[in-house]
Amino acid sequence: MDKQLIRTRFTKSIRNYTESAQAQAIIASRLCCLLPSVLPHNPERVLEIGCGTGTFTRLFLERFYPQAMTLNDICPEVWPAVISAISSDFNGKDRKPVLKFAPGDAETCPLPDGQDLIVSCSVIQWFEDLEAFISRCHGLLREGGCLALTTFGPDNLQEVAAITGTGLSYLPMERINALLPEEHFRTVLAEEEHITLRFPSPEDVLRHLKNTGVTGIARTFWTRGRLAEFSASYRASYGDSDGKVPLTYHPIYIIAKRRR
Repeated sequence: MDKQLIRTRFTKSIRNYTESAQAQAIIASRLCCLLPSVLPHNPERVLEIGCGTGTFTRLFLERFYPQAMTLNDICPEVWPAVISAISSDFNGKDRKPVLKFAPGDAETCPLPDGQDLIVSCSVIQWFEDLEAFISRCHGLLREGGCLALTTFGPDNLQEVAAITGTGLSYLPMERINALLPEEHFRTVLAEEEHITLRFPSPEDVLRHLKNTGVTGIARTFWTRGRLAEFSASYRASYGDSDGKVPLTYHPIYIIAKRRR
């Protein structure tokens, strides 16, 4: 996994991310709806891994009132966008969390312990060693704390992968859940769904992927001929009668509680 390429692509997408990341916004909203049913109380200390431009952060802070929230992202450049996204939500409110930013690769950078909740929305598919990261989260959570993760399953972006032959190797939900050792975690929720976005053209699909930074897996150079071939193949395989083309997202949601 080329972490520097991932950082570069996501940094370039900051300006357009919030507007373009429709599926990620749906996933963030869904996770926020799931959390109240599994959290026994309002979490006081929260760590968000891969906050991006603050899509999940803003939705979370509309529902919960932590005393302190640490936001992590591999791109230091996102911090102004996060502050901009959530600052208006605090206007006139008496309770404002202490927000801290911990930039860096969440697999290796320093992160605070003693957390009531560690949450990561649409990020961990980029990690090199997910099992080691989950073990790290166990050490950062207090006993009874929650780990809430969303990532993507094997059908994610399947149309693009089928035509280009490139894409991330997404793990199925059962495999991800198996990475949470029973002696360390008790899974309280595991579910998945499919979200289909529709675009006017295959070129719009590529533009969407660029604007959301998810092209960070490889350095692809689109010549005019290659783009025309991609577009023709995409339309032939997936085009609708109305001329639009689909793009599939396959989100997975897992929430677990830390044992002793």
